[in-house]
Amino acid sequence: MHFSVKPIGLVHVNLSDEEVKAKWLEGVEGVIEIYEDYAHGLEGIDGFSHLIIIAYLHKSLEEQRRVLKVKPKCLKLLGVDITRLPEVGVFSTDSPHRPNPLALTIVELVEREGRYLKVKHLDLFNGTPILDIKPYTPSRRIDRIKLPLWYQKILEEVKAKHPLLKDF
Repeated sequence: MHFSVKPIGLVHVNLSDEEVKAKWLEGVEGVIEIYEDYAHGLEGIDGFSHLIIIAYLHKSLEEQRRVLKVKPKCLKLLGVDITRLPEVGVFSTDSPHRPNPLALTIVELVEREGRYLKVKHLDLFNGTPILDIKPYTPSRRIDRIKLPLWYQKILEEVKAKHPLLKDF
């Protein structure tokens, strides 16, 4: 089966890729531009506090799409010694290296100006194509989750080093 998708917009941030990566945990402020052809699809979006953004990781290289096992390297930014992390399947991480380089992120909607959405907590690079937007609604919220032991151990280490991240 073969299919294609068409971007509905793109991300604008005034930061380098490295600056966005460094702010992975809290995200950055930016603007999501929706192309004119899709602008009517934003009707009714005003008033939602958060949005789910699905994007195409356009900077992912072909060889990165063949990676199936990784160490969750983003935790290095939180002081975790990645040499102690287990190598796990890519589908159990947020790694951008994956067969289909798609991103799912939740942003806070600050304001809408026509077809431009000003957002906070964005973790996408400037120029990232946007594939879809969905409102974050109570029906999507999950309060109780289960985590594998390897991940629980990482969380304990992160919380010990960063008490402000107790809800991480």
